[in-house]
Amino acid sequence: MRVALDVGCVVASFGAYLFSRNVLTMSVAPKDVNENQIQFALERGVPAMVATFATRSLLYPSQAFDLIHCSRCRVNSTRDDGILQLEVNRLLRAGGYFSWAAQPVYKHEPLLEEV
Repeated sequence: MRVALDVGCVVASFGAYLFSRNVLTMSVAPKDVNENQIQFALERGVPAMVATFATRSLLYPSQAFDLIHCSRCRVNSTRDDGILQLEVNRLLRAGGYFSWAAQPVYKHEPLLEEV
């Protein structure tokens, strides 16, 4: 079985999709305001949690994931000396994949222009 980490999952729909294809996915919402959506994901049986990328590492061992997916996750990749990239590098297995997707609409949001 493959193991994936979905950052910025909100309701964990990508995790549910991968789970149906025999990929165990932990979905992580990066902000406390997503608690209700995480509860919805958990009620659907999709592993999910709220965790921030700040000064601490996530509670996973190094090289734990085959895929790390971050789409529209609103995690500033340049903030805190690039903690997102450092964690991705630590958590991703050799030969694994990091998928980053940012929607063009973000370029119209002043707080996300740098990203």
